[in-house]
Amino acid sequence: MALLAVDRLAVHMPTSRGAVPLVREVSFAVERGETLGIVGESGCGKTMTALALMGLLPDGALPSGEVRFEGENLLALPEEKLCKLRGNRLAMIFQEPMSALNPVHPIGKQIAESLILHRGLYPTDAEAEAVRLLDLVRMPEPKARLAQYPHQLSGGQRQRVMIAIALACQPDILIADEPTTALDVTVQAQILDLIHDLVDEFGMALVLISHDLGIVGDVTDRVLVMYAGRVVESGPTVDLFRRRAHPYTRGLFGALPNPLRARGSRLFTIPGTVPDAWAVATGCAFADRCQLAEPECRVALPPDVEVGPDHRALCRRTEVAT
Repeated sequence: MALLAVDRLAVHMPTSRGAVPLVREVSFAVERGETLGIVGESGCGKTMTALALMGLLPDGALPSGEVRFEGENLLALPEEKLCKLRGNRLAMIFQEPMSALNPVHPIGKQIAESLILHRGLYPTDAEAEAVRLLDLVRMPEPKARLAQYPHQLSGGQRQRVMIAIALACQPDILIADEPTTALDVTVQAQILDLIHDLVDEFGMALVLISHDLGIVGDVTDRVLVMYAGRVVESGPTVDLFRRRAHPYTRGLFGALPNPLRARGSRLFTIPGTVPDAWAVATGCAFADRCQLAEPECRVALPPDVEVGPDHRALCRRTEVAT
């Protein structure tokens, strides 16, 4: 049995015009010690999927399907039980630490909170453990940082605090949502190396959400490619990067800067934008941006094609990738 098994997860948001589908029939599984990458443009449903896993969807959002953690459906749990799992066995590094951290509390108190709540430590013991965690995430002068507030830290330091909070209770699953957003390249590399080392050390499962295909290629075992709320391609990282079966996946890779490209040539871009959730009706959501689209693509959902071992794509034109 997989540590985390997601089966046909969907998220709808009620509006005056009816329920808007934000996540559509997403299924995947993550084993203990495995690293799963989720990629796609902004607005494709990556973060909403992560929030559904954590039970942190916006007010009014309606999830359906199943999210099974060690066989127990998280979507069916009462909030009281979810609170015992969140921050304890399930943890998340949010996209923007400045907004995720509480600006009116020192970071020492914010790290100690989950230690007191979930591990039952006394405040003095929690403070000592907070120092150890800050040292673990390579924060300079960890003891002196406890009394500082988020605005007194750099972006990289705030992200280290977020990682320390997420790791405080040694979770079974760590979700990292764009953990290097707004950080310079050097700090990005440090944060990613840190996460990778800590995942190996604690034997956690990692779900990494990122726009950066280079990062995903370096640190993940498997990849999901999401578009308009749906998984359009999934498979082992090495195989998916080698054989990009879905036109959208090929478009994402084609947009990467290439040092071998002729000087002065234009960078490839996927035409158009991710459609509004209301605009996706029948057929393939990518059809209007796809150069390989056929008339049938606009009226019927594409078939789920087996491209290789554990490698699938939701497209009727996967033969182009062979």
